[in-house]
Amino acid sequence: MMNTRAELEAELIARVADDDAFRARLLENPRDVIREATGIAIPEDFTIHVHEENATTAHVVLPQSDELTREELAVVAGGFGAFWG
Repeated sequence: MMNTRAELEAELIARVADDDAFRARLLENPRDVIREATGIAIPEDFTIHVHEENATTAHVVLPQSDELTREELAVVAGGFGAFWG
């Protein structure tokens, strides 16, 4: 049983290494293929992208930023400036 995202990714990577048809299906429809392969249902409101690297393309995935934007900060900060500023 997989407990982490890293374990899920490792399982998928291992499987695509040996199964070209699985690789093609995963690229085309990751939500359904992950559910079929692992039993993990990805919620409809969660977007998942599967990218394939090649000799001339690499992908860098940045983690979600925990910092608030100026607009978000203005909403949660309240105070004088939130209404008149």
